[in-house]
Amino acid sequence: MRVFKYRGGSTELLRRDLRSLAKSLIFSAPIKSLNDPLEALVEVNHESFKIGRALSMLRLKRPTEAVNQLDNKLITQINSFFKNTDSYGVYSLSKTPTDELLWAYYADSHRGFCIEYDLDTLLEYKIPTEKILTVQYKSNIPVITSNDIFKSNEAGTLTKFLGTKSKKWEHEQEIRIVTGVNGFIEYDYRAVKAIYFGYRCDVKFQKLVMRVMAGRSISYFQIEPINNTYSLQAKPIPDVFEYFRNYRKRIAPIEEGAPNFDAITEPHRNLILKAVEIVRRDPYCELILDTYISNSKGTLSNPVFYVTYERSDGVTKNYFISKSEIESTDISS
Repeated sequence: MRVFKYRGGSTELLRRDLRSLAKSLIFSAPIKSLNDPLEALVEVNHESFKIGRALSMLRLKRPTEAVNQLDNKLITQINSFFKNTDSYGVYSLSKTPTDELLWAYYADSHRGFCIEYDLDTLLEYKIPTEKILTVQYKSNIPVITSNDIFKSNEAGTLTKFLGTKSKKWEHEQEIRIVTGVNGFIEYDYRAVKAIYFGYRCDVKFQKLVMRVMAGRSISYFQIEPINNTYSLQAKPIPDVFEYFRNYRKRIAPIEEGAPNFDAITEPHRNLILKAVEIVRRDPYCELILDTYISNSKGTLSNPVFYVTYERSDGVTKNYFISKSEIESTDISS
């Protein structure tokens, strides 16, 4: 899925955003810092959380003072949870790069730019994701009941809490990454697929972006109005630094003793050795650990191999690659 982030403001803000882009960082914003003061506004249905009321309705027991105290304690905890949200972070994205209001609001009236991400790649690296929410737009503030809390409906509760906004924001088509922490978080730079420049974006700034992002295989577009309409279109523009060397180019070491061949893998020795060389060149590979043939992927004519490696964030990953992919990959450059 492709998602979009509008960026811009003063020259200082533009350069700050460009530095974050160059360093592959998102800023997961604290909820209280978001531009809508009605963010995370919910109504808690206190009656639904009263244990004594439920017991009375079931004719099991009349509420006692102890039960009433327990009710009050539970309601206090519920209220506190929804009011104290300092630890959460939100990274807001849109489904479209051509919304005229988003360009006006968040990209300094077209003087800024818009980043296109591949959402799956964006979430693959270091972002500690709690949930991905497609924002719902409602006429009324959502109501939280005991059903939301106690029936394993975490996604529903979080959607009501952090994924619901007034219908007046509906044009934003917002997707939210909710993180357990807020602040700057690194991502795999390959998540960035394209950059769109606003209709008023300075040409010098466009070239600066291209120079800073050189070697990352990014597509560039210029936003412009469609003749005689209020609609916007994205026109492809050339990357003036297209032929710069690959960003983060590296060749990772191989752990001593790897790969270890046996009767099953020996017939595929040359393919496996080339697979190792391919994975060694992954920009986030730190160390090759092992290789083998996948039992669950591939066919007899096109087997799939996996290379186990240590990633830059310390996570051990399996890189799956088929015979045909190995044979078609050029590692000479």
